Amino acid sequence: MLAFYLALAADSDKSLLEQLYIRYRNLMLTKAYEILGEPTLAEDAVHEAFMRIMKNTSKLEDADSPRTKGYVMIVVENAAKTIYAKNHRQKIIELDENMADNSDVSDRIESKMQAEMLADVIARLPDRYREILLLRYLHGLSDREISSSLSITQQTVRKRLERARNALKKYLGGEFYG
Repeated sequence: MLAFYLALAADSDKSLLEQLYIRYRNLMLTKAYEILGEPTLAEDAVHEAFMRIMKNTSKLEDADSPRTKGYVMIVVENAAKTIYAKNHRQKIIELDENMADNSDVSDRIESKMQAEMLADVIARLPDRYREILLLRYLHGLSDREISSSLSITQQTVRKRLERARNALKKYLGGEFYG
């Protein structure tokens, strides 16, 4: 990687960059790893830092200077923080996208819970009402077909359906006690 930086640098900066790379690369990797927690991201941060340092070599003194060391460490820390922030934003966007998927899941769960609650309420109804509701809504039979299968009049089917619906309304509204 050093050869890459030296190839990009101006002739006057090559010696300083080489000294910086040899002296601070491992320290920079350590600092970047502390922030990012992943070796490949830490290497990316060090690379980004060296690219920034290359643009500002005129501001640097010799490689042994405490100011130079401080500058190098600040640059790598900022590069690592930038990478961290970018990755963190990406994870938040992914979470937001997943939340949309989760809302579909929650809708399905809520729908299933409502269906289970309705089934429980229907199971508590008297047999004559439960039977009418199931034949109408589960099996899709008409009044005529229900009256024929239960041997009751169509008027009785309609009346039982009305009473069954009222019982469900009361029960689901908290007013029905069975």
